[in-house]
Amino acid sequence: MTTQRDTGLMVAFTASALLLRLWAINADLWLDEIMTVVDYMRLPPFEAATVFQSANQHLLNSVLGSVSIRIFGEAVWAVRLPALLFGVATVPVFFLLAKAVTERREAILATLFLTLSYHHVWFSQNARGYSAMIFFTVLSTLFLVRWLNNPANGGRLNWLWFSLCGCLGMLSLLNYVFVLVGQFLVALIVLGNNRDWSGIRLLIVCGVLVVALTVFGYAATLPAMFSYFFSTGGEEANLQASVDFANMAASGLTRGLPGMALLFLAIGGITASTGWISYLKRQYLIAWMLVVPAVVNIITLDYLDWSGYPRSFLYVLPFGILILMRGAFVPGGWFVRRFQTDVRLVYILPLLLLTASVVTLPYNYRYPKMDYTGSLAYVREQAAPDDIIAVVGFLVYGYEYYYGPDLAFPQTAGALHALRGPEHRVWVLYSLTGAMRRQFPDIQVYLDTEFQLRHKFKGTLGDGDVYLTVSPEPAE
Repeated sequence: MTTQRDTGLMVAFTASALLLRLWAINADLWLDEIMTVVDYMRLPPFEAATVFQSANQHLLNSVLGSVSIRIFGEAVWAVRLPALLFGVATVPVFFLLAKAVTERREAILATLFLTLSYHHVWFSQNARGYSAMIFFTVLSTLFLVRWLNNPANGGRLNWLWFSLCGCLGMLSLLNYVFVLVGQFLVALIVLGNNRDWSGIRLLIVCGVLVVALTVFGYAATLPAMFSYFFSTGGEEANLQASVDFANMAASGLTRGLPGMALLFLAIGGITASTGWISYLKRQYLIAWMLVVPAVVNIITLDYLDWSGYPRSFLYVLPFGILILMRGAFVPGGWFVRRFQTDVRLVYILPLLLLTASVVTLPYNYRYPKMDYTGSLAYVREQAAPDDIIAVVGFLVYGYEYYYGPDLAFPQTAGALHALRGPEHRVWVLYSLTGAMRRQFPDIQVYLDTEFQLRHKFKGTLGDGDVYLTVSPEPAE
């Protein structure tokens, strides 16, 4: 039951979340956002729901984004509006879920942590389907918890809302399928342990309903989807080695905490492990929802020999926050009980976690995800009138179709070399150096050996710094 005080807290959390996610929302779009706008959002809404050119198609986001830019124009904030709204809406729903699975004090601080979360703010300002996936993960889990806590008559139709959220989650991002796998496995265990055979039959009905609604939602794109995923889909991520994945995940988790990355990871790992064990004993649905979807996801990627990025696992974020906050309370609670000290000591570690979250937030606002406009403005100022400005590799799409179609776009080292001349210099912008070395090694080697690094423009996207290099001064 939600009290008046809790309603006030929800309003305060939601308003704070809105302000934090509106701040700097007009910063440059990054590559995947630009592809989403060009390939999908510029289409009429119904047409956007029928096209599938790559895994960059997050169908619900594309359709809602198409509606948004038709109402408000193609401003950056309008492109990101659906992601923003789903991100903000997640906060009050998360508070309700947290209250349903843990103590009120933990629920309050966990919700505050989500509100201040660098990663949740980042993805709420990302015109993709990730914030919607997180929203429906939280909402569907809330309905599942209510159903399992009150299985009579399906928990007053919570099973139906759970099914609808499952479909909308799948329309948000296909990775949501791993959330469904985790939820159905845990629910099956709970219902089986309780010998609730009618509940198991209802769970099967839920599964059929989710599949039917999802197939209906993707009906127009199914042939293109199957063709893509079973031809080139597994290669698109360009992230082949597990060590690369681990490094990127560690870097993302510690973004904005310079010099403290290892310490933060160590403390976070110990705290999360403590919280996970506690949830396993008291509310194991949350404990297993952190583990099962991710494990099934990894096994699937390995079996299909596909690659992926850490952001594909963002469905664990809400469960991770709940478990992390529980782990922060456990040591303090033990210390207070053991030594009969001031009960306020229990809040020390949770408040330290919140402080760390606050410390990281300015980094999100200081830099864009990828600095297209700042780097281009800088090079235009530095280049002489006869100089050539070129873009190579993964920056090409963003400049060619959005920020700078008048630039040069050589596709090979030979084409880049051909731009050079005795009376001018060539300025080259590039980014995503790790992927560049895998996909465009000839260009990267040529830049490393023949060009001089002039400037690096920071970006909050992993490996998303934009580099500006220039050819040597022409000989006199």
